[in-house]
Amino acid sequence: MQILSTSNEEIDQRLAGGIPHPSFIVIEGPHGSGKTAISLLFAQAYLQANLRVTYFTSEGDGYSFVLKAQQSGFNIIDHYLKGKLFVYSMSVAMSISNDLANIMLRKITDILVKKIVDTEAIVIDSLSYLAGASADYIRLAIESFRRVSDEGKSIIITVHPDSLPQEVDLMMKNSADGYIKLNETSIAGRRLKVMTIIKLKGLQSGAQTNITFDVDPAFGIKVIPIVVS
Repeated sequence: MQILSTSNEEIDQRLAGGIPHPSFIVIEGPHGSGKTAISLLFAQAYLQANLRVTYFTSEGDGYSFVLKAQQSGFNIIDHYLKGKLFVYSMSVAMSISNDLANIMLRKITDILVKKIVDTEAIVIDSLSYLAGASADYIRLAIESFRRVSDEGKSIIITVHPDSLPQEVDLMMKNSADGYIKLNETSIAGRRLKVMTIIKLKGLQSGAQTNITFDVDPAFGIKVIPIVVS
């Protein structure tokens, strides 16, 4: 296991070095809590370490997503143009039925299996987008994610609270190497985000398990020196 710098000095200091690779990490939080920002931070860390990343997003087409990320302070567009970052859009212009969610989830799993030699890190943001899939399909996908991670890849899954069947949600968190919870809080009238590390294999001694932050359009993630319990 390696510890990779996130290229964010404040985050690296609080994590006592950076994030572990390879690892299977679940990031859970409600809408607006910073799941995509943290996912991009992790993706940026992998890319800066010269690893190839496959990113599944539910927020528009690939180029628009990368451009928006770049404008939010995440330096990933050069990697995208050089073929180091592959972006797949999960967004469809229709409601997602159970059958469609099953098909999309199976397709994602197929892509991972076929691209396993072409990528070292995978981000799925967010699995809740396909929560209408059957529990068996979601369970099989999670088992595939675990196997891919065991083969030396990093897998990042974002999810909304209570969006998956309870038994599947528990299975995913138990099998993951890391479980990070995100929430929003209000301090002096300012809305901030809080990252709580429930568990993270490879976390270095001296790391903080609660990090308060905001997303700054110019700098990406900006750590706020306030501890929220």
